[in-house]
Amino acid sequence: MHPAEGPRFTGYINGVHRWGLPGGLCPVCHASPGGLGEAYPSVDLSGWAHRQELVEARQVPLEEYERLRELVRSQVPFDAPLFPGAEFGPLTGKASGKWGAIHLPEPWTLVMRPDALERMREENIALRASQMDLRFLGRTEVELLEIELHPRGRVHDSCFPEGRERPCERCGRQGGSYPKEPILDGHTLPKDQDLFRLTDYTTIIIATERFVDAVNRFGFEGVVFKELPVL
Repeated sequence: MHPAEGPRFTGYINGVHRWGLPGGLCPVCHASPGGLGEAYPSVDLSGWAHRQELVEARQVPLEEYERLRELVRSQVPFDAPLFPGAEFGPLTGKASGKWGAIHLPEPWTLVMRPDALERMREENIALRASQMDLRFLGRTEVELLEIELHPRGRVHDSCFPEGRERPCERCGRQGGSYPKEPILDGHTLPKDQDLFRLTDYTTIIIATERFVDAVNRFGFEGVVFKELPVL
């Protein structure tokens, strides 16, 4: 899934989710095994005793990130990787521009108008949506919901002719650029979700053919799709 281009789709959000795990600097590879885009707006930490430790965006030693990750895991009611930088709670900030029915203000953040979400749910396409705390700049306010996308599936190893980079022995980080001609690993793809982000490239949003067919049939604008092969 990619943002649609053109003057009719200029919607932009300058904001962050209310809480987030810090970056964790690995002492071995000297990088942070982060997953930009991993966000769970449905996870409410407002009554959690340790929530203040997740308010400030910062870089910490890997051990401190791991401590906080295990603490917050008890508050997440589903399986999730919880990479450094994973965010929780409502997206809060300022919004502006013109919005499609389905819109990517950032390539890794998906929002929908409530009427579009309802139509998709009528097609038995299960989507988890959350309210956002947005202040619109300008005269026009638009009701938007953030769609929660869980990391599932991976790029097929055949996309890396020289082999994938070996994971770091300490933090598990596995580098490497997103392939120019990606192929999805069919054995890793979820069978119960029509919309998800890749586990190894969390900024990449994948939709099933069923989801794409519904979007095209309803004439929803704001995003475009590129078909990917599966092995």
